[in-house]
Amino acid sequence: MSTPSTQGLAIEESRRSTAHERSSFAQIDPAYSSAELYPQPDLADGTRVIWLYGEAELECWRLSALRKKVSAAKLIVSYPGTFHTPASHVIFRCEFQPANQQKKTLTLRAVGDIIVRINEQVIHRANGTDTAHTIKIPEVAFSQKHQLSIELRTHNNEPPCLLLETGNEMDKPTDWQWSSDGNTWSKPRFFSQTKSGIAPHKIELPTIDVTPISEKNGMVDFGRELLGHVVFSCCKKPVLFVGESTAEALNNNLADFEQSTELLETCDGQWTSKHPLAFRYVRIAGGEAKDVRCTAQFHPARYAGAFACSDETLTRIWMNSAYTLRLCMHDFLIDGIKRDRLPWTGDMAMSIMANSYSFADADIIRRSLTVLGRAGISDTDINGIVDYSLWWIISEDFYQLYFDDNEHLVREWTRIKNCLELLNNRCDSEGLITLEPGAWLFIDWVDAEKMTALQILWWWAQISGSALAERMNESSLASKWRKQAASLKGVLYSKAWDAKASAWRAHPQKNSDISRHANLLAVISGLTTIDEASSIKKALLDTSIPDVGTPYMKGFECMALSGLGASDSAISQIRYYWGGMLKHGATTFWESYNSAEEDQDIYSFYERPFAKSLCHAWSSGPASILPATVMGIRPLADGWKRFTVEPNLYDLEWACASVPTPFGDIQVEISSDKITIHVPLGTTLEFDGRSYSGPTTVSESPDIRQLQ
Repeated sequence: MSTPSTQGLAIEESRRSTAHERSSFAQIDPAYSSAELYPQPDLADGTRVIWLYGEAELECWRLSALRKKVSAAKLIVSYPGTFHTPASHVIFRCEFQPANQQKKTLTLRAVGDIIVRINEQVIHRANGTDTAHTIKIPEVAFSQKHQLSIELRTHNNEPPCLLLETGNEMDKPTDWQWSSDGNTWSKPRFFSQTKSGIAPHKIELPTIDVTPISEKNGMVDFGRELLGHVVFSCCKKPVLFVGESTAEALNNNLADFEQSTELLETCDGQWTSKHPLAFRYVRIAGGEAKDVRCTAQFHPARYAGAFACSDETLTRIWMNSAYTLRLCMHDFLIDGIKRDRLPWTGDMAMSIMANSYSFADADIIRRSLTVLGRAGISDTDINGIVDYSLWWIISEDFYQLYFDDNEHLVREWTRIKNCLELLNNRCDSEGLITLEPGAWLFIDWVDAEKMTALQILWWWAQISGSALAERMNESSLASKWRKQAASLKGVLYSKAWDAKASAWRAHPQKNSDISRHANLLAVISGLTTIDEASSIKKALLDTSIPDVGTPYMKGFECMALSGLGASDSAISQIRYYWGGMLKHGATTFWESYNSAEEDQDIYSFYERPFAKSLCHAWSSGPASILPATVMGIRPLADGWKRFTVEPNLYDLEWACASVPTPFGDIQVEISSDKITIHVPLGTTLEFDGRSYSGPTTVSESPDIRQLQ
């Protein structure tokens, strides 16, 4: 098995916090590193070369390529929605004047056939090539600034792109514009040069070799969930079986396969799976297999965050949650590695929080939000689901809170506004969002009434839109959405609030039962007032109310309980729910979990025996919920510029965490009689009624259990 470099291990020692040290026993990731990105990304260090792409064109091309891979691997996936098709004919332009008259040529690389013009005069024309173009500069170009335009056209569905060396006459990214029609212009996106020299849209995930931990009776166990190619030697033509569970790997019925296990013979007696496979267990029939290994794919990541406490189960839950998310980090935050291997908006909000507390990888969130929202919702909802259009807006707000990416917000702002307006146009006279015929209202994998939950999400989306407008300094628009949200809140209280039960009903326009989903969403969105906390807490703790269907909503329920002052119940539910999956041997957390299911039934879904994904991004919630609940570490301003620590150990003896921020790592250690908090430079801690500006270390000895 490959491991980080010696240099990386030296860095590892210097960066390991107490939480990293005390959670090391629970490490499950074979590509774990708290020191540096590992495996190393295909990015050149200190290069003076940049790639230019049209806005969102690279991301949308990568999604298109990902969908083709999903189809080739015969994954049983339906992926509704409208997605942007990248342009094959584009123009880049900028103001240009050579500074050095001795330099008579311009050198650049491009993907696509190329036409270069100065002031509409063609000075170079060539077919697409992998080699650099050497362009003769006419004498007139030296007299003053002129407009340089580079027209590119591809014929193989690749996104046209341009490679420039910085430090020359065209080294200011802000000077460039991009258009796919010659009329509408926007700023292009810039990407660093790769070590391999290939264009960024062609980069594949790096791999490491992982070997099994055991083999018994023909069943090879790799010890944890993986995604990659199975590689082995066998003198006869073999048949490959894989599974996220032993039951799946033992299945011989081809009709029940969720992935293609087709094999390729790479050389005499050497075999590899044609497609990457999601599995823990491998079984090879038809011959004696030797040297079985996995070339496992891993998104370059650093475990910047960590969590440990005196309860080893909770520590393992945090580590396995982070590993679950890490396996679902590819081009985008995909929902699951066996099924669907595609980005869905429903996974985003929980994944943004889990990512913030573990990897602090803003880029993959940015790409995911970009590709999901690029086509807008004028034709269909995002992912074809009405509540996913709402979650996209809410997730954009979450992303700003945890990562403070104003550049992304500026690029996406027009689409966010358009999405809100289109949703607003679907509302009735009271401001309730209506469902068009055939609309898919998801909320959760449960068969229940969900209309109040939808309206609460619509209220939350308007509040999020208002917060985003404030960041864009559009105060009048922010005011508009706040007023509309306030009006909707009044309608909901008049129609969907059950005064007798002091809780939310499932439907606002008929006498319906109390809804667990409506109540938990009302809490985490901020719709519910503090005066209603005790009654809603009672409803969420009432086992007679139908339970949620997925770790996705169970995570939000735990957040709601914590927000209602029932953090002890939230921790208990994490122990029971995610701990229950651990007892079934889980190394990553599942798409759905029901503790009442037994034997092979625990793996079935969609009326297929092995359709349940056993590694699903929306199930990674404890990576953020545990440090936020046990230690009360939460951002109060965008990018963690202000944050709070409000610990309560409950039945724990001690706990510690490291939370990565754009300013450095927040490190907190607590025991029953002492708390130590490292506050990074550029941040301010709000703790116990006082403010502390970083860099500083706060060390006090209060009764931690009384600080809530």
